[in-house]
Amino acid sequence: MMRNNRFLPLVVVSLLTVGLGVLAAQDKRPVTIDDYFALKNVGSPRISPDGEWVAYTVRTTDFEKDKSETAIWMMPYAGGEAIRMTGKGNSASQPRWSPDGKYLSFLASRGEDAKTQVWILNRQGGEAQQLTEVKQGVGSHSWSPDASRLLLSIRDPEEDEEEGGQEGEDAKGKKDKPKPWVIDRLQFKRDNAGYLDRRRTHYYVFDVESKELRQITSGDYDDNQGVWSPDGTLVAFVSNRTEEPDGNSNNDIWIVSADNTDKGKTLKRVTDNPGSDGSPDWSPDGKRIVYNTVLEPEIIWYATGH
Repeated sequence: MMRNNRFLPLVVVSLLTVGLGVLAAQDKRPVTIDDYFALKNVGSPRISPDGEWVAYTVRTTDFEKDKSETAIWMMPYAGGEAIRMTGKGNSASQPRWSPDGKYLSFLASRGEDAKTQVWILNRQGGEAQQLTEVKQGVGSHSWSPDASRLLLSIRDPEEDEEEGGQEGEDAKGKKDKPKPWVIDRLQFKRDNAGYLDRRRTHYYVFDVESKELRQITSGDYDDNQGVWSPDGTLVAFVSNRTEEPDGNSNNDIWIVSADNTDKGKTLKRVTDNPGSDGSPDWSPDGKRIVYNTVLEPEIIWYATGH
């Protein structure tokens, strides 16, 4: 029987509760800095299509090496022994089950100067295999309902990536001399991103068998929260496509064909509320979309979501 992902927070709480219970059973003493670094952060839980397993991430921190590492684990939904799915030495994120539940995909960058790519792992064992080879790396991924394609969010390439990259000593010299930042946006800087440029994040469809990559959205806008329709023909996503996206929070929900060849120039706008609309999800028959919305955008983050 399928289990809905809305129960996933309960899984996380259960894992945390087990850890707290162990601590409570020990003798009381003052908390030390070593205790803080011994804590493990559990997140991104995903239930397998058959409802029998939960894949999740565990982040650990090494005080001596001054670095953290995230690994993907899975354990039976009914409880039991946890199994580590990715090895030490490389972080992994965004675990996703293939629709048949046979494979577990994730994002990772393995190797010196490597970009983040989609990797795939047979849940029964074996080494993970790199699935994508995107020059600028992958931001997120999700499986199509028939498992033949992946929806990828990819940021626009830098100039040297777009031109095929540089090689040799000349490339090293250019890399050592950073270019000046040209600020031509109302929002010039953002937490966890730094200075902002005109490189935008768009959606691509990746064919698993042929490895063909096709861009399905474009423009001077960022696209996010993409989700496949139940029949795999459409993608609903969130984007602020107003005249000045940096000056407001008017995110709307849009629909684009997963097979379009015009890079998403032909879109269907689903919402036109002046507030922020987001978190789209399809009804099982594909006829409706449920989403979150803000009806009082003038009070910004103090507004109530509906």
